[in-house]
Parts: sequence; C-alpha cells; structure tokens
Amino acid sequence: MNDYKRWAFQQCPQQAGCYRQFPPVDTTELTESVHQFEFLLKQGQLLLHQLGNRPFAKHLMEAAQKSDHLTVQHMIQSVPGLTAVNDIKFSPTGIVFQLASPVISEGGNCCAMSIVLKWG
Repeated sequence: MNDYKRWAFQQCPQQAGCYRQFPPVDTTELTESVHQFEFLLKQGQLLLHQLGNRPFAKHLMEAAQKSDHLTVQHMIQSVPGLTAVNDIKFSPTGIVFQLASPVISEGGNCCAMSIVLKWG
C-alpha cells in the first residue's frame, strides 16, 4: 500500500528530457491578425454609425420584418466604405452581421467579427 502512494506521486526528475523544447516565438501572424482585426473594428464602426441613422434603421427593420433578404443585403452593401460584411442573419428579435477580413477571401483565416444587435 505504501509503494502505491510513493509511485503515484513521484515527480519527474530535474533532467533535460522531462521538458519539451518549444520553437522560437514568431509574432508575424499574430501581428497581421491584429492589423486585420483593427480594420474589422473600423468597418464595424461604419456599420453601427449607419444603423444609428433612424430612417435607415426603420427601412432596414421593415425589410427584415417582411423577410426581404435582398433589400436588407442591398441596404447594407450601400453603406459607403463598408466592404467587410460577409453574412447577415436576422429574426424578429435581432440581426447578426458577420464581418470577415479581406484576407479570408484570399484563402487566409486570420480573424472575423460578429455584431449581434437586438431590435425587438
């Protein structure tokens, strides 16, 4: 019984073989992701600014209420400078915008951002 406790709690000896060697850190991809996400934040700000416009918001909600996906899509695509909206989903209680980095269209996968807004 005593042998079991001794073996169950035996620690690894302090030797070089007990620790895994990690490769050197390369922050290039992280830095690029940060820059791309900053772009998405600016795109999100453009979108939110436009959604804060009451006539635009009213027209968007009316189109969504009628399940008029084409009008909703067209209205969002008509926002000046907004290029990163990848997908739009809506329901009677809210709307979700999926923003994706332009790098994703080139085969990259650095970052994406969702904006979820409640409206009912």
